[in-house]
Amino acid sequence: MPLVVELKGTDLIVNDKENECSIRKLQAMSDVLMDPVFGKTEDEFNAYYMYRSVYQKNDIRFDITLLPSRLIGKEYTKTYGHYHPKPKHQDLAYPEVYQVLKGEAAFVLQNKTKGGGVEVILVKAKEKQVVLFPPNYGHVSINTGQGPLVLSNLVYDKFKSDYSDYKMNKGAAYYYTEDGLIQNTNYVIKSFETTDVYQINKKYGFFSDDLLNEFYKFPEKFEFLKDPDLLSK
Repeated sequence: MPLVVELKGTDLIVNDKENECSIRKLQAMSDVLMDPVFGKTEDEFNAYYMYRSVYQKNDIRFDITLLPSRLIGKEYTKTYGHYHPKPKHQDLAYPEVYQVLKGEAAFVLQNKTKGGGVEVILVKAKEKQVVLFPPNYGHVSINTGQGPLVLSNLVYDKFKSDYSDYKMNKGAAYYYTEDGLIQNTNYVIKSFETTDVYQINKKYGFFSDDLLNEFYKFPEKFEFLKDPDLLSK
């Protein structure tokens, strides 16, 4: 595969060229943190790093995200959290696929119910594991390991994510902290389950070992990212 990707510190090098990086500052995370945080050093204001469109084909892009290992208050470092919209004339929102390239991760997935509550799934993933984020589930990624967490993802490039629910409710339905999971009382939890990567992928008939390599060689395998109705159930 004629694509060489290397992360050097917080610089992502793709075929000997530095890829553009967007940084989510700690100040921008204040709306979704369990507790306000003060007195951080300048370096700690960089909550996490996003490298978009490392590779792109057929309107599907391959991204990389770096989450340092640190606590923000009592919480483990996490992403802001967002939902995806639905394509026109479909009931399923756009899904997404993630792979843990380095470290250990937990993903809090949540689906809004008609009664105003949420159904929550907690998925833990280790290095090299690939996990499907199903349609209609908002998601937060959390670094639960002792070192940096490096994630890759594949996603359809022609929509804008919706962060408003997470901002309004001060984060996801659960906070992942050094004291364990703590429920966010701004939500009504209709159900909660913990599952593994294999089970959630199996439910939708999806399996992958190497996102970038498979996407490069067999891009048609990921057409469901553009058309959620293609996912088996």
